Amino acid sequence: MDTVPSARPRCDAARCDVRPMSIDDVEAVMAVIEVARAAQADAGLWPTRPAPSAAQVEAHRVSHARFVQRDGPGAWVAADGGRVVGVAESVRRGGFWGLSMLFVHPDFQGRGVGGRLLEAASSYAAGASQRMIESSPDPRAMRRYFLAGLAMHPGAELGGRPDPRAIPPSLPGREGDEQDLDLVASVEAHLGRSRTEDVAFVLNDDRCRLDVVDAGPGRGWVVSRPDRLLMLGATDERTAAVLLWRHLAGCEGETQAYGLTAAQQWAFAVAYEARLSVRVTGALFVDGMAVPGPWLPSGWYF
Repeated sequence: MDTVPSARPRCDAARCDVRPMSIDDVEAVMAVIEVARAAQADAGLWPTRPAPSAAQVEAHRVSHARFVQRDGPGAWVAADGGRVVGVAESVRRGGFWGLSMLFVHPDFQGRGVGGRLLEAASSYAAGASQRMIESSPDPRAMRRYFLAGLAMHPGAELGGRPDPRAIPPSLPGREGDEQDLDLVASVEAHLGRSRTEDVAFVLNDDRCRLDVVDAGPGRGWVVSRPDRLLMLGATDERTAAVLLWRHLAGCEGETQAYGLTAAQQWAFAVAYEARLSVRVTGALFVDGMAVPGPWLPSGWYF
């Protein structure tokens, strides 16, 4: 993701120090992201969202720290006079590299800071056979990622309160737990991905739930909170649709899912049947791979 341009950029990229992110930078990184997201909302690129709860803030703090601890070579900040003004965080899982986020403070945009951060984070992709970036609707961000050699797949998000009358009765599957990580790994291998350790990490959050389908011709899993589908993987589209329905059946109000492309027609079919809204926004960029069909990304861990 990236941010909208500022009307009054105040520094040149050459003045900024782009360096590896440290644990001590986490609070400053979160502050930059908060300001940048607010600017996106003000520009009409994203809808205004409620302020995060204390539990969500703490979960974000832990997750940002994990980038330093698990993916240090892919986590970078830009600082001006010691002040953190931008961040890029990326993951590497075997031959897969993904840019999880790239944000620049609105006062420091339009001067090449984002480009320097992308270049630094991309060093973590050396030797990777697959690359992926989930982009915001910012036209400059999408141009930057396309020119970096990734194919653009326009994206969409779904959201709203599911119609309980539309949810099929007796859905296949069950609630899962850490004992089902072998199933997650098997499905990920089928998809050519490796998110199992990230699923295990996310399940440390008490708000998150794992549902699995492990009987019949298809297998799959979905991790979600009541208000958001976090990530999903399945061996086939029918099973993926069942898992999305299981998520919707557990919702207590409105929910959201991001990162859909034309490859996820099954998800659009479920969304419209459940009377959710679909909003076209942003894009998914990939290189060295096709967009997996029976799959939904998390944004942070793909």
